[in-house]
Amino acid sequence: MTNMVNEGKGKKVHVISNTHWDRAWVYPFNETRLLLVEFMDNLLELLETDPKFHSFLLDSQTIAVEDYLEFRPERKEQIKKFVKAGKLIVGPWYNLPEEYIVNGESLVRNLVVGHTQAEELGKVSKIGYTPFSYGQTSQMPQIYHGFDIDTIIFYRGINTKKAEFILEGPDGSRVLGCRFGALSRFSYYFYVYRMARFGMGRDEWWYDWDRGALPFRLNNEFHPHEHYYPLDVAQEDFDLSVLPKQVKKLIDDESEHFTTSHIACMQGFDCSSPDPNESLLAEESNKVANELGHELFLDSLENFMNEMKKEVKDPEVLYGESRNPGATGKWTNLMGDVLSSRTKIKRRNAQGEIALQRYAEPFSALGWLVGGEYMKSSLDMTWKYLLQNHPHDNICGAGIDQMEKDMMYRFDQTDVLSKGIMRRGLSAIVKQIDNNDININEAVVTVFNPSPFPRTEVVTFAVDLPDKSEYKGFSIRDTEGNAISYTQTGSESFGTLVRNLQDISLQLRSQRIQLSAEFTDIPAFGYKTYLVKKEDENIGSVDVKLNNNSIDAVMENEFIKASINEDGSLNIIDKKTGQEFVNMNYYEETGESGNPWIHMFPEENQTFLTLGTKAKISHVESSEFLTRFRVTNELTVPVGLEGEEGNYRRSDETVQMIIDTTYTLRKNQPFVEVHTKINNNAEQHRVRAMFPTKLDVKVSAAEAAFDVIERYIVVPESSPYYGRPNPQYPMHRFVDMSDGNVGLALFNDGIREYEAIVDDDRTLAITLFRGFTATQSPVIDQWDVYPWMKLSQSLGKNEWKYAVMPHSGNWEEANVYREVERFNLPLETGQSGKGGGSLSKELSFVSIEPKEVALSAIKRAEKRDSLVLRLFNPTDKEVEGNIKAFREIKEAWITNMNEERREKLSVDGDKFSINFGKKKIVTIEIVLD
Repeated sequence: MTNMVNEGKGKKVHVISNTHWDRAWVYPFNETRLLLVEFMDNLLELLETDPKFHSFLLDSQTIAVEDYLEFRPERKEQIKKFVKAGKLIVGPWYNLPEEYIVNGESLVRNLVVGHTQAEELGKVSKIGYTPFSYGQTSQMPQIYHGFDIDTIIFYRGINTKKAEFILEGPDGSRVLGCRFGALSRFSYYFYVYRMARFGMGRDEWWYDWDRGALPFRLNNEFHPHEHYYPLDVAQEDFDLSVLPKQVKKLIDDESEHFTTSHIACMQGFDCSSPDPNESLLAEESNKVANELGHELFLDSLENFMNEMKKEVKDPEVLYGESRNPGATGKWTNLMGDVLSSRTKIKRRNAQGEIALQRYAEPFSALGWLVGGEYMKSSLDMTWKYLLQNHPHDNICGAGIDQMEKDMMYRFDQTDVLSKGIMRRGLSAIVKQIDNNDININEAVVTVFNPSPFPRTEVVTFAVDLPDKSEYKGFSIRDTEGNAISYTQTGSESFGTLVRNLQDISLQLRSQRIQLSAEFTDIPAFGYKTYLVKKEDENIGSVDVKLNNNSIDAVMENEFIKASINEDGSLNIIDKKTGQEFVNMNYYEETGESGNPWIHMFPEENQTFLTLGTKAKISHVESSEFLTRFRVTNELTVPVGLEGEEGNYRRSDETVQMIIDTTYTLRKNQPFVEVHTKINNNAEQHRVRAMFPTKLDVKVSAAEAAFDVIERYIVVPESSPYYGRPNPQYPMHRFVDMSDGNVGLALFNDGIREYEAIVDDDRTLAITLFRGFTATQSPVIDQWDVYPWMKLSQSLGKNEWKYAVMPHSGNWEEANVYREVERFNLPLETGQSGKGGGSLSKELSFVSIEPKEVALSAIKRAEKRDSLVLRLFNPTDKEVEGNIKAFREIKEAWITNMNEERREKLSVDGDKFSINFGKKKIVTIEIVLD
């Protein structure tokens, strides 16, 4: 070793052996798993036989081990041996999610599962290795802090001058960060390994037939698109003569990025196996490095970060989200347009998150508190089904059609299990409610509130009046005995299955009555019962008009007046401010020549609007509770694209695209609900819903994981987006624009992309779908096109639910968080008979105030018999939170996100207070008496 190293001037090159394992992308999951088995068999053999091989980073996830052990269960103890010894590095994640599409609770639970599995295997990695997401959402520093992780490593969405930096979240949480250098996460692999092993550099991607290795593929008419697989992969000797040039170039190029003497160089590629002779190549590379005054050695990311921490000085501080489209280095593109790829996936995911996180899990926990079973094993399985759809290529919709089909099965299982778990939780509660005082022939409707604050709203539901109960009429009475008003919109004779495990299946014959009613003051995270009482005639029934096209196409309540224009768009007046928003929800259809990752217009494009066209408008229902209209638009659109890359144009052949929209305005509701259906039979096009706000605003505000992020609309010159087409941005449940006095919020049930357009109308656009030709890039810089895969085109039935809310002030002053809960989390109702226990007829299990404090989770603790709440403050101000339970609290603790106790709280009987700093996420454990 030269004096240069001894004097501290040389570089220490940490070579990290790793793979990036996509669970499904180029291949379906189980074909990829068969490759995984080969890979893991080889890796374990290497770990057993080469003591010089330092360690292997399994891409910061544990699901690869889970998938492997389902095929190789006998290998578990061997894996545990290597994990405990630090030779096989797993976690902290379960899998590799896209942070902008899944919600904050899903990110937390992904880490919880990853920690649980890694700890069971022997050791969890505490390095925030996050190279898989297309950008980093703003709260990642705080989320990592919640698991005692103080570092972050990624390369997309960042454009720092140097590799080392500090990333600060909106609450002030900081993590020490590192991006990769010139060749992102492939540096040693391309600079040194591939040149020494194959004599090929980073841009040499072709395979010559005379290379040998016995290539084989299936090729009859039933397998027209199969790949080749070399059957005789010889372990050629390394060409060590390339090392002097390549090692020097590696260190020189990477030194331009790293400010300390420590450089992280990754040895691995997508779904790549380690070379059996990697340690030999590292030794030979180190000899060259020594001659240059440096050291090069196999190592772990943990060691690299620990050494880098000791030397780094005054790194650049980054604030908030990392979503820079011009990131430094090669293969670092943001790929941000995955937000609108295969949008059916996005909507099903959002619905699954709600079903599991806000209905199944909370109501199972509340049912457990009154004597029912907390269905932990069932919930764990449901979480697995949901989380297994969150690897970035899956949830981004950036894979093949079979990947999407597999995901739909998992979403189906998530929904089925969530519904079953929720019903059992609610059943445990109903079993304890004292309804022993009613007539045996009468029924009770219990209204359940999934929100941590009281709610009053109109609900549409059905009541069964059993034939043998001989109802002449009925009333719906609250707990005080007062008859409430309702509308009846339909009735049918119905036979409902009665499932009794100790008898044959039975049938209840009844009149099923379709009703709407306003249920008032339903307690926070609780319930209220209503008696369906037998009467001589209907009491409380009010008039309802159905399918009456003589009625003007106007919807009005206490808050807003909405008129439907001839083209089907809405003019909405906010009665509080007097502001009118005109032409809300017209539709835009335009060409699309991009791919899963990148939206592009064809070179010769055409755009078609419903604005100014003639729509069919039909009245559906109107009463004192709600008004509903149906609108049908018809657009003639090109069937697809013609031409070739670089010279696409929209086709001359056209098809009819029918857009079916239902508008609903309910009593006591400040927003108009929109339910849009499109039976799509065209390809390579994008459809958006458009909202010309005409507001003088410079920023939009959109919900993200545990946060609301403001983004520039008119991009300043200092922004990395300056001079580029205005970007499409991610959102979770809402996006809002406000000039401080008035504003407009759009809610959604699974739409993930919006654009705030720089036009005279300051139009807010939400992407309903973007159909494109299925495309992959498994070979570097080469595009494989799969025109026979049609799911990427979003053909057939598509539907979305969203809402438009005009308001005063900004999103916070307009109480958007609580209103979007009302939109996304309808009150649940159930019908039952006489019986029960000793619980009162209305009860709040948990209430949370003030309105600035939002709920992410309510569940039983993972390892203790206590209740866990995860709450957050998305605002920029500090607030005092007040939590009240339905019985005495023995203890309350602040825990980290992994539910490890950190601070004991002072309690006062059944309640306690806690401070929420700005943008703070707080996990609380409650031990009840």
